[in-house]
Amino acid sequence: MSVQDVSNKATMKCILASAHGEDIDSLLSMCDNYPIPTRKKGQVLIKVSACALAPGDVRVLAGHIFLQEPPGGCPYIPGGDVSGVVVEADATSRFNAGDLVVAMFELPRPLNGLADFIAVKESLVELASTNIPLVESSTLTSSALSAMTAANKYCCEGDRVLVLGGSGGVGCFLIQLLKARGASFIATTSTQRELMLSLGADVVIDYQNENWFENSDLLKGRQFDLIIDLAVGYDAWKKARHSKLLKTSGGKFVAMTSDNALVEAHNWWQLTTVFVPMQWRELWTRFWPSCPAYIWHNGLDVKP
Repeated sequence: MSVQDVSNKATMKCILASAHGEDIDSLLSMCDNYPIPTRKKGQVLIKVSACALAPGDVRVLAGHIFLQEPPGGCPYIPGGDVSGVVVEADATSRFNAGDLVVAMFELPRPLNGLADFIAVKESLVELASTNIPLVESSTLTSSALSAMTAANKYCCEGDRVLVLGGSGGVGCFLIQLLKARGASFIATTSTQRELMLSLGADVVIDYQNENWFENSDLLKGRQFDLIIDLAVGYDAWKKARHSKLLKTSGGKFVAMTSDNALVEAHNWWQLTTVFVPMQWRELWTRFWPSCPAYIWHNGLDVKP
C-alpha cells in the first residue's frame, strides 16, 4: 500500500549531524542524497511533514547522555517526533497509505526525524487529528504526552498548582490540561506573562525579577497541593519544602527534570549518580509524615 511510488527514488534529503558538540550550528548540514530507510515488518514508512525538536534532541547533539548516542555513530539524522503521511505499512496494519499520522521516537534515542522519510514501529504511530495542522501535530507525541500523563496522574479537581517553567514545550500544554482537569488555581514561573495568562494561568511570576518561593501573594495564600518542576531541579525541591508553599500532608512535588537540568552521563556509574538520589528521595518521602511526597515523573514511559 503506497501513497506514492518511492520504489524508483533511492535517496532523500535530510539533516546530518557530523559529530557531537555544544556548537550545534557547526555540526549540522543538509544532505541531498541520503538513502531512504527500508521499512521492516511491523514498521510504518512515513513521508515527514514536520519534526519537533526538544531539549532531549539538544542532549543527543551535545553527546551528554551515552545511552542516547546513535548506535551507528556519526554522521546521524537527529530529531525524533514527527508528523506526516503514511507511505507504506504491513498488509495487516491499522494504517493505510495516505493516513495523516504522528509518531514518537523509540526510547531512549530521538533519531531520524529531520528527513524526508522515516520508518517507525507501528506501536509508536497514531492517527493525527484532522483539526490540527501537521506542523503543530508534530509536538504532540512527546511534549503533549508528557504534560497529559502528569496532569492526569497527579492533578485532582480543586487543586492549587504551581508549575515551574510554564512556557516551554511541555509547560504550554500542561497549563491548559491542568485547567481542564479542574485545578482551582494555577501559578507559574515564566517571562511570557501574556502567553501564560491566555493558556489559563492565574498568576505568572517573572523568575528573572522575583523568586517564586518569596512571592508575597503566594506565601499569603493557601498552600499548594501540587508543584510540578519542569525546569529547575533539586534546588526547587528544597525551596518548596522550606518555604512551606507546598502542603506537608498530601502535597506532591513532581519532578519532570533531573536534579541538575544540565545533566551529563557518559557511563553507567555517572547515570546511577544522576537517578539514584532522586529514586531514594521518592522512597523516603513516602514514609516521612512531615514532608511532601517527592515524585520523579517520566512522562514518556507509557505502554503502547
